[in-house]
Amino acid sequence: MTVELVILVDNDSSIDNVRSEHGLSILMASQDKQVLFDTGASEQTLLHNAALLSAELDNIDDVIISHGHLNHTGGLAALASKCPQLQIHAHPGTFNRRWADHPGKPLKEISCPHTLGQLHEAGAFFQPVNAPEMMTDWLVLSGPIGGPMVNHEGFVVRKGDQMVLDAFEDEIFCLVRGDLGWVVISGCCHRGVRNMLRAAKFLAHDEPIAAIVGGLHLGNADASQLQDVCELLESYGSPILYPCHCTGKDAVQFLQARFGEKVHPVAAGSRITI
Repeated sequence: MTVELVILVDNDSSIDNVRSEHGLSILMASQDKQVLFDTGASEQTLLHNAALLSAELDNIDDVIISHGHLNHTGGLAALASKCPQLQIHAHPGTFNRRWADHPGKPLKEISCPHTLGQLHEAGAFFQPVNAPEMMTDWLVLSGPIGGPMVNHEGFVVRKGDQMVLDAFEDEIFCLVRGDLGWVVISGCCHRGVRNMLRAAKFLAHDEPIAAIVGGLHLGNADASQLQDVCELLESYGSPILYPCHCTGKDAVQFLQARFGEKVHPVAAGSRITI
């Protein structure tokens, strides 16, 4: 099975006139089905880049949301308006209110800008992801990612009537089975590379992980942490890496120094055949 990935939205762009913004959206397409993974931070960037890259969003029946931050959900309403009966696959916690809480700065809301009610009015249907599930014969949704949360990194979520440190209980990733084998598609990896790969290996029935595409959330990682990530990746057979979004330029250079030609940075406009 050949699956093509098109990076529609990213922090950087690889083609002239393709817009960049701090967000992520990846189109995953087989011969008979197209699925969108995240929708970027704004409908303007999503729609502009999709048109420029000949990505026909009208043909999308399903969108997967990796977690509830604005820069992964901003284009949802626009997508719902273009796609009748759009199926939104996400954890129920995706629509909780969220803030960035960084030292010396006021709280900044980074919630999904759309309510479920608004999306339903636009014609979309919510499909809660509470456990792993096979969505197609080549696409698996991880469900919530277990394991210890090492660093909350200044993110806050509203649960009931309280604001608490965000443990990203809503975060999910995808496993795609292509010609390369099993490929992990990651939104931000807030739950950590170790927890994500452990879950991926379990879902792949202990088969090798051939590649990882997306954000690895290593922008603030120091050399010791990056060394640990490299050793972890080596323990999983050193999969091919297609880093983007929140991975961080310094981290990408560190990974390139360690893994050489196995690291292929991507950006909006990039295409990957798996």
